[in-house]
Amino acid sequence: MNTQNSWKTFLSFALRVIIAHTLTYFIFGMIMSNVFDYGEVFKREIIRDYMLPIDRHNVVWGPFLQPIRGLIFAIGLWPIRGFLIERKHGWLILWGLLVTIGILSTPAAAPSSIEGILYTRLPMWYHWMGLPEILLQTLVFSVWLVWWERQLAQSREPQVRKQNPLMAEIVKAAMIACFAYIGYAIVGLVLAFTANTRAAATGTGGIDIEAAGASFKMQFMFVIAFVVNALTIFWIARRWQADQMRLWVIFLLFWFIDAIVPWLYQTLVFGSSFVPTALLLGLLPAAIITIGIRTNYRRSMRAGQTV
Repeated sequence: MNTQNSWKTFLSFALRVIIAHTLTYFIFGMIMSNVFDYGEVFKREIIRDYMLPIDRHNVVWGPFLQPIRGLIFAIGLWPIRGFLIERKHGWLILWGLLVTIGILSTPAAAPSSIEGILYTRLPMWYHWMGLPEILLQTLVFSVWLVWWERQLAQSREPQVRKQNPLMAEIVKAAMIACFAYIGYAIVGLVLAFTANTRAAATGTGGIDIEAAGASFKMQFMFVIAFVVNALTIFWIARRWQADQMRLWVIFLLFWFIDAIVPWLYQTLVFGSSFVPTALLLGLLPAAIITIGIRTNYRRSMRAGQTV
């Protein structure tokens, strides 16, 4: 029993690490890639021999493979999790470990590291350019993760347990919205591959998946969808807990939201959109959100009823 509880605790911790890492990686990567124009920088002399073009398929897939890195982080942090929670400045200790070992003093000759400066031909300006993204991403990751773990630890103590604390509700809404983003990505890729298969059969032009994935305008559509979903989840969850809404109503509402947001965005930004595609795009995110609300929020009234 203890072994089972230990595994459940670890998997729960790993899930939180994965979410915190993946979300901060995506947000800061998207911001800094546009601030510093990574696409153009990677084409410069010497840099292009070290970095792949930003529109290569494995670069585009990078954000979607970050949960694997998050799991590795979770394995490494698991033994010191309690230490980080108990220390007043646990977030600073974690960030210090990431900066000293993971950024400045990596065993490999990575950019922005001492080894990278000594043993690569990368210019100094490139090493400096990479620091804002990785320093800010690891800082926010450290603060968020330690705060999250501390809140969960305190919630298990009866004397400090609170009824529906505001920050806990916000974190839950953000978590569910993150998983809905994964649903957008899966459906988007399936639609793109389907269109390209049909185009290959008919001899017409297909969709450039790599260029579309690397497009800031296209990626920003999902950022807007994430914000709208998180805010709506926060609002809807309270009504679900109070038994004021049914699951099928929640599903239909989010299906409408997750279809109308991409449709409106593409219509305004790109000049056109296809309603059936938008409906398909919003189907899986709506299902994920509905399951997330059903799983993560308990009803305060008639909680034992089947919905």
